[in-house]
Amino acid sequence: MSVPGSTFEAMDRFKAYWDRPEMRDALACRDIGTVFRLLVEDGVAQREIALITSQNQSEISEIIGGRQVMAYELLERIALSLGIPRGYLGLEYDVTHHSSERDECAKRASFLAHAAETVVGQPVFGRPAREGHEHEATPVPSRVGPGDVEILNRVLRDLTVLESRFGGGLVLAAVEGQLRWARRLLHASMRDTTRPALFEAVALLHRRASSAAFDMRRLDQARNHLLAALELTQETKNLPLQAMLFYCAGRMEQYHGPPDAALRLFQFGYPVALASRSPRLCALLEVREARCHAVMGNRESAERSLSLAVENFHAEGELPDWLTFFDESELLAAVGVTWGELGAWDKAVAALRRSLRQRGDGFALASSFDLAELATCHLRSGDVDEGVRVATKSLDLVGQLNSKRARDRLEPLERAARRGGSETLGVVRRITDVRG
Repeated sequence: MSVPGSTFEAMDRFKAYWDRPEMRDALACRDIGTVFRLLVEDGVAQREIALITSQNQSEISEIIGGRQVMAYELLERIALSLGIPRGYLGLEYDVTHHSSERDECAKRASFLAHAAETVVGQPVFGRPAREGHEHEATPVPSRVGPGDVEILNRVLRDLTVLESRFGGGLVLAAVEGQLRWARRLLHASMRDTTRPALFEAVALLHRRASSAAFDMRRLDQARNHLLAALELTQETKNLPLQAMLFYCAGRMEQYHGPPDAALRLFQFGYPVALASRSPRLCALLEVREARCHAVMGNRESAERSLSLAVENFHAEGELPDWLTFFDESELLAAVGVTWGELGAWDKAVAALRRSLRQRGDGFALASSFDLAELATCHLRSGDVDEGVRVATKSLDLVGQLNSKRARDRLEPLERAARRGGSETLGVVRRITDVRG
């Protein structure tokens, strides 16, 4: 006999809801308030939702009223108790397919039969049974220590280098696979001193996954990873990393949303950056704010933000390892882009050229952005020959990258080239080919 409000009854009762279009949209955004509201509109009482999800009715009312559900554990509990497929909420999971039990002798015989048929081309040891591959979750240690955290950080460094050289398309699947394993470490036993470092490492893996997804124009996927990272930083009160995550969110909006939306995200993270006593972190947000102001036509605000960014960049203060990516070449590139938005071509060209000289060969993705911006500035200022030369270098580089963002960043260059007439027609054609 089923018990009213039990998990199994709820899973059976509500399973038809989750594939409705409006419900799927809400789940994809982790908009639990809308999920609960849709259930209530269909006749499910708030009290019943509270009972099933082990919450107070007042909490259900607050969530419907607009309170966001950020805690990963609560999202998992809601998904489990209501029978929501975890993938619909963007929660990680391991898919494990267990084959039927077979003794080791049978397994060895099957392997030998497969191997012989593969190499010899004939079933010399009989025809092997065709079975699907097993996918088993990689085991995690029962107790996590500093060595496990260091392994995660080494993997993160390697993935970061690969993305910088070849684009996010090369590493996205790899980093998400690593995350499925890394998140399971969060539930292992560990010392209190290990917990903040582990949570930071997993948050940084989410940030890397977000960056790779953004690079491949998978914006919802990128935002979900940033939200997961923010939840981890909130649990350990890692405020500096929170500020950097708001920078990541604003950076996406700069290229895929209105400038005021990006500006709000940078400004939201700024007080946290100030409290962290890291001038470099403040500079990271200020230089991005400058471009927003420039795009919005606020020249005075843009120049003031640029000045603050340069000043704070060179000031003494805390510099976490995860912030070292924001070096002088990154600052110069952002400064150059802002001067370009303001139409100060000479200043833009000078900053972008200095950025390119400092980057080196290991940063092909960022260099492709710099070259596209530099070529655009040359064309818009009337230096067509140099614009075509730099555009050719940019296109040669972009063609080698597994990055949709690198191709998207060619759009301003294409617009400038189309205004150049016959002299830039070849550039237009190449951009059209590269962008597909």
